[in-house]
Amino acid sequence: MKVLVACEFSGIVRDAFAARGHNAWSCDLLPTEKPGQHIQGDVLEILDDGWDLMIAHPPCTYLSNAGALLTAYNPSLPYPLLLLA
Repeated sequence: MKVLVACEFSGIVRDAFAARGHNAWSCDLLPTEKPGQHIQGDVLEILDDGWDLMIAHPPCTYLSNAGALLTAYNPSLPYPLLLLA
């Protein structure tokens, strides 16, 4: 299966799929932290490259509610209300 892990520069999810025999790639604006199949650039430019599966997620900062009460009303955060979701 041709797998794209979008918005990932760590290579952790990509490598987990590759270890199971998939043709796994990561894509992010940042360079990868681990050697492997990585596309550095805008994921929108490669969406039509025949992927069988794509996983995309925002930065982990906005996926966790840890410390939400401390940061939910901080106007300096780019997405403060997402922490309450």
